[in-house]
Amino acid sequence: MLAVLLSNSGCNAKEMPDSRRDYLLAHDHGWIDLVVKAPAGAPAYKPGEACTVGLTINGDMLLFENASLAGMPVGFRFVAPAGKLDAALHLHGCVKEELVLKLPLQLTKDHLVELAFDGAALTAGTATPFEPTSLEWVRTEMLRMQANAHAGDAATGKLTTLATASVALNAFGLLALLCYAWIRRRR
Repeated sequence: MLAVLLSNSGCNAKEMPDSRRDYLLAHDHGWIDLVVKAPAGAPAYKPGEACTVGLTINGDMLLFENASLAGMPVGFRFVAPAGKLDAALHLHGCVKEELVLKLPLQLTKDHLVELAFDGAALTAGTATPFEPTSLEWVRTEMLRMQANAHAGDAATGKLTTLATASVALNAFGLLALLCYAWIRRRR
């Protein structure tokens, strides 16, 4: 039972605590996409072993996950403070000695920057504006779609009324024409 408790507490320690994430979200922040490939060129790389991937920003551990890098690249997205940052990617477990790659980084508020480790070097892409999907955004979009649906329903109702009136008017016109022809014929 003690082993189960310890293993579960170890799983929770890997994730950024909610309190830390909430603090970052409450202040100027941006987002980081990190894509990691296997460090095949690293000394004593062990392809069958799981790697521990860590990313520190200004010495603060924002990411600490186990991942298998033997197949496809592995990606992570997380919030980070905006501003001038010192990023460091840490890989260990699948290499003989821990591999640490440092990169200075400028993260603009409300922007997303891609960090990529191609197996040899850590590089940063261009920051792009980013607004994550939120419940408020989903609600706004649903209300907009509902308003469009109501407008479509109203337009369909008007078209139905116009079509019905047109059919009735045409029927009345045809009846009047038939009556006129019948009266003319009787004379």
